[in-house]
Amino acid sequence: MVKVKICGITRLEDALAACEAGADALGFNFSSISPRYIEPENAARIIARLPPFVACAGIFVEHSAHEINTICSSCRLQVAQLHSNRYAADQVREIANVRIIRVFRPEPGFETGTVRTFSENSGINTFLFDAYRPGMEGGTGERIEQKQAKTIFEELRGFGYAILAGGLNPENIASAIQLTRPWAVDTASGVESSPGIKSPEKIRTFIAAAKNACP
Repeated sequence: MVKVKICGITRLEDALAACEAGADALGFNFSSISPRYIEPENAARIIARLPPFVACAGIFVEHSAHEINTICSSCRLQVAQLHSNRYAADQVREIANVRIIRVFRPEPGFETGTVRTFSENSGINTFLFDAYRPGMEGGTGERIEQKQAKTIFEELRGFGYAILAGGLNPENIASAIQLTRPWAVDTASGVESSPGIKSPEKIRTFIAAAKNACP
């Protein structure tokens, strides 16, 4: 069964609603340029109130390895999600005590050999694919072109853990999963009533549709 991550959590009530609906993971965005930015202190307070067995991930764009380590430790995160090409393999190896998700935003002509090479050089085996838009490191609310997404996930089948993101919502999640067969899916704006504010109804509908998309 596909795993589901609800990203861009800014409020305790949204985090608890996602957990109650069956989310496997929550994402907290520490990029100051994001409309879903959360102060590490606020994230830590929310995480301390969550039930066990729900993983918490930090989303990082402009942070150094030292800053990432500090935030992950203070917030008790299990995962660091890296959203920028600045995070080369040698820098990734400086991040300690958390699992790492490396984000790729496939441009036209993107080749999955890039992912395999990064994995060989860094030891990372979990990758998230988000829609490409020049000048943005994620959170576009747009989908990866479907033919390209299908190709990427087919070529990486059995190679690590591939996560699908980008423009996913309760209406399209089932068909997106059936097309790509990802290990997990990730959404933020697709379950919101406004940026950073989640809709409990959309969360419930999204997770149910994702969990029931494949036998």
